[in-house]
Amino acid sequence: MSKAMFDGVSGAFVARIMAARNAEAEAEAVDILAPRASDAVLVIGSGPGVGLAILAEKLPTGRCVGVDPSGVMIRQAERRCARYISAGRVKLQQTTAATIDALDASFDGAIAVNSLQLCDPISETAAELARVMKPGARMVSLTHDWAAERHAGSVASWTTQVGNALSAHGFAGVKAGRGQAERGKIVLLTAERQ
Repeated sequence: MSKAMFDGVSGAFVARIMAARNAEAEAEAVDILAPRASDAVLVIGSGPGVGLAILAEKLPTGRCVGVDPSGVMIRQAERRCARYISAGRVKLQQTTAATIDALDASFDGAIAVNSLQLCDPISETAAELARVMKPGARMVSLTHDWAAERHAGSVASWTTQVGNALSAHGFAGVKAGRGQAERGKIVLLTAERQ
């Protein structure tokens, strides 16, 4: 899948599909992360802002930051999360997960729904996540089986690549399993920042 498909005319079409198709996985990722009301949470590849809106409801005294390289996705998220942005509870950055504008140890948690497979090379993203996440912070990722297979040939190979990159950059307890969304055809990865 071309990264170009997330911008321009095709990006607007993809954003509508993502908002509908990823909603269940976004809610599952937030539930697994189980953030406290005052946490700061990073959303990697925030897309049209579905996960950001779910998080903003769960973080009445916290904040969430969404990063996405697509201008179309950022504009969609701005519309979906306008009231949370106005309240200072949601911030958006048009950037990749390898270049996040945040101080060291800024986030209590992170979610990535159908986006880690686009973070290439994953080692750069893992290093940046290690920098911006607090010790003890959890990262929860859900990725379509087909996307992991397309990226690495198999789900097992992809989870090994991502797990190795996270472990090499200061994450522990990397676990791979199955998510409930997508009728179970989705990879669940969790890790904790050391």
